[in-house]
Amino acid sequence: MRKVIGKIHLWMSMLVGIFIVFIGITGSLLVFEPELNHMIHPNLYKVTESKKVTYQQALENVSKSYPKGEVQRVYTPDHPDAKGVYLFRLNEGEKRQTIYVDPGTGKINGTLGDKSFFNIIHSFHESLLLKDFKGEEIVGIIGFLFFFITVSGIYLWWPGIKKWTSGFRMRRSKNAYVKKYDLHKVIGGVSIPFLLIVSLTGALFTYDKTIFGWFGGNAEVTVPEKSLIPKPLSTGKLPLDQLLSNAEKEVPKGTITQVRMPEDKEGAVEIRLSRSYDPGNGNIKVWLDPYSGKILGKLDPKINSGLFYQIWHLPLHAGTFGGIFTKILYVIGGLTPTILMFTGIYMWWYKKKNKRKQKERKVQAA
Repeated sequence: MRKVIGKIHLWMSMLVGIFIVFIGITGSLLVFEPELNHMIHPNLYKVTESKKVTYQQALENVSKSYPKGEVQRVYTPDHPDAKGVYLFRLNEGEKRQTIYVDPGTGKINGTLGDKSFFNIIHSFHESLLLKDFKGEEIVGIIGFLFFFITVSGIYLWWPGIKKWTSGFRMRRSKNAYVKKYDLHKVIGGVSIPFLLIVSLTGALFTYDKTIFGWFGGNAEVTVPEKSLIPKPLSTGKLPLDQLLSNAEKEVPKGTITQVRMPEDKEGAVEIRLSRSYDPGNGNIKVWLDPYSGKILGKLDPKINSGLFYQIWHLPLHAGTFGGIFTKILYVIGGLTPTILMFTGIYMWWYKKKNKRKQKERKVQAA
């Protein structure tokens, strides 16, 4: 059984190992995306010290500058990605732009498009740059294979209850194979919890609805669409700031982090808020009628049951739930597949070389 599982572990790793390595490296970069973006593009995060302009004024400035664009999302200065500025995401045809607005003046600091560094990293991490060729589904399958590789690795690593400490011991040896084997074993053993979590949560981004459906469950708790239909008024839509104020009244201790505009333009506006401890940044969702400002729907972890998976899925995958310490651990964890791949390849090559030498000796002896 051990030999069979060893073969499965080897060949599955050979099949998708290089993809897992690149997904891990890009994931490590994305953990500190806001901080790195701030370093790479400091001018985008310029904040003039004065009274903040209203969200409506900032929205109108963006709309004037991009008359053909449709604003999809608005991130407030309290959102980790915004780093103190107003951040607008808008689509202009097939192009997606991220607009950075100085909250002190309402002027646009600059933009980042689809070809910016971190947008390319995002695309590679999520779809291997194959978005038009079912890349997200492929990455999901790789995630499941990575999960099974890790499970098989646990079986091969487990030394037994009485000798469990030997699974974390590096032997003193001059033999290169022993050094690489122990390094592979120890790093693999230490990173088992992390690898299980990120591989499974990564796969579930694409296939969670299907898998939950097999067991009669729902991956996402939602508000019935019938209740989210606004009633148009002759007075037109309310300013964005009025909607934000209504949302804050609905969730007194909540901090607004994100606004999602309706896809059909006439739908409800979704506003996301966070409390003091929120692993996912915006797990309270409030839907408002853009004409009357009336609350049409609400999802709150303190009120609605069944939100556990929804709340923790992304934070567990991205490491956003424990501050800087957790983010550093996730960066290190994202690099472990690289070490495991190189040590694994070395062990495979070493064994293959030794088998070839043994055959040559037998031929010479014969």
